[in-house]
Amino acid sequence: MKALTLLVIASAVLLGAPGCRSKAPVSGYRGPVVFGSVMYRARMVLPPDAILTVRLLDVTRMDTPNVVLAEKSIFGPGQPPLAFELPYPPAAVRGDRRTVVEARIEVAGRPLFFSTTARAVTPDTVMQPQEIWVELAR
Repeated sequence: MKALTLLVIASAVLLGAPGCRSKAPVSGYRGPVVFGSVMYRARMVLPPDAILTVRLLDVTRMDTPNVVLAEKSIFGPGQPPLAFELPYPPAAVRGDRRTVVEARIEVAGRPLFFSTTARAVTPDTVMQPQEIWVELAR
């Protein structure tokens, strides 16, 4: 009876594990991660060769180009919502800096979707899921 109980508990844990949200990617990186999903309203299916690129940017200084703190491309991301995990350097998200996360989807090197408004990431919100909406490129 104990063996059956242990088997049931172990099965429940293993079946529930994929639904758990880990803050560290499987790659072994143990630093901080911005995570969330990218979505769009257009009624269309992404082709299998689509590429989702998510970037963490420092936009503190308006008189200089944005500084890319982290970038990750996901090949064949599937269909929305498109989940992402973006590892970043520990000192990248600070209270005295303006940090944003943005996304774009490209097909055959051409933009298909892009974020029209960047989502602010602060030390208080970095551990929360980031929801990024992208618009169809015209």
